[in-house]
Order: sequence, then structure tokens, then C-alpha cells
Amino acid sequence: MSPTLYTFPISHFSEKARWGLDLAHYPYELKPLIPGQHIQTLKPLVSDLYVPVLETDTGVIQGSGNIIDLVEEKAFGHTASSEEKQMEEKIDSQIGKSLQTLLYHFILDYPEIVGKLFLLNPSKASDTVGPPEHFDLIALSLKRRYKITPKNLEIVKQSLDECSKELIEIYKTRKFFNGTSFGRVDLTMASLMGMLAEPMESPAYPWFASVQMPESFLTWRKDLGYELLFERIGEFYKEFRIQSK
Repeated sequence: MSPTLYTFPISHFSEKARWGLDLAHYPYELKPLIPGQHIQTLKPLVSDLYVPVLETDTGVIQGSGNIIDLVEEKAFGHTASSEEKQMEEKIDSQIGKSLQTLLYHFILDYPEIVGKLFLLNPSKASDTVGPPEHFDLIALSLKRRYKITPKNLEIVKQSLDECSKELIEIYKTRKFFNGTSFGRVDLTMASLMGMLAEPMESPAYPWFASVQMPESFLTWRKDLGYELLFERIGEFYKEFRIQSK
């Protein structure tokens, strides 16, 4: 059986795992899922129902970092240092998880946007797509899972900004985090912030290009001041994103 990677098309953690597997030329079958409907697929495999999940002949691996552990040396030519691993975990937590909360905060009031972003295949910008089935239940579940409350939104915005500004200072002085070559930190930063930078080489780009994001989101993104990171993300995608099938 060929390994199967279960993802959501717009999931930035899914993209992190997928990019790592692609860099390593690791063979797998991509199995995109629809949020909400993913439960019945993942329930026999894992207890916590989130993606990415890699099912192999020898077992099931869940989480982007754990999946990259499987192919690290083939993907990057070396194992990560303790400093790289610590920064990767920091980006996962302070940027990756914060952006999950913030994305849904901005779009859950727009069922038609959620409907397009949850499709298995991207639509055109001119297409009209209705909200996902059982949207009210999905929205409630997402608000609970990602703690979308006024208090927590301020916390995650601060967390995102703190880590992003630390990365800006690092990338001001060198192209790669480790100083020599494209590594786990670079891939993690680029994939998890891809929804902000929107590189055309990202597999999720057609989904985000199909929607008009809320003005509140566009204004917030513009005011972040992360242009240096967005430029670096664009460079990394152009140079290192080997597209999967």
C-alpha cells in the first residue's frame, strides 16, 4: 500500500508536511478531506481528529513536525540542530496556531468564503458557492477549538507579532535560518505564513485566489509590517517548492 497523506486543501500545517515529503521525494497518495466530513475518515486512525495524518504500512504519523521527522535527512541533507528544532516549535505554536485562530475569526462571518475554502477542488472567483453543509455547527466547533474570543484574539495577535518580529531580525542578516542552507525552520516559516504571503507556487493558492477576503482581514494584514518575511517566503517557494501531484 502506498502511504496516504490526509490533508485539508487550505491547511498550512498540511502544506508544511506535504512540502517536506515532496522535498524528500517521498512517494505518497494525497487524500484531501473536507473539514467536518473528515471525522469519519480519521476516526479509525487517530484519537485527535486533526490533519495532517500520514498512514503507512508500518503505522500512522500525525502532525507536520512528526511527518517531517520521517524524511528530514532526505529533505534537507542533514538533521536539524537543537536551536532549529526549538525555533520550529516556536513558529508552530506562535505563528501556525495563532493564524488558525485569526483566519477563522476573519472568515466565519462570511459563509460563502468558508464554502469556497472548504471545497475539495478550487472554484473560480466568479463562481457562487454556498456555505458548507451544517455550517452553523461547523462554525461553533471551530470557535471552540480555536478559542475565538476577544481575549484570546488579543493574546494570539501578540504571540504572532512577537515571533514574526524575531524572525524579521534573523532574516535581515541571512537568507537561511541556519546560515547555510534551506532547512526546517525556513520551510516551517514559509508554509505556515503562506496564507498571508500568498505565493503562487503554494498548492493552496488557487483556493485563496478564488475568494475576496474580508476588508478587515486585508487591512489587518497590510498593517502587520511583515513585508521582509513575505518577500523571503516568495523566494523560498520559487526556489524550493517541488510541486506534488
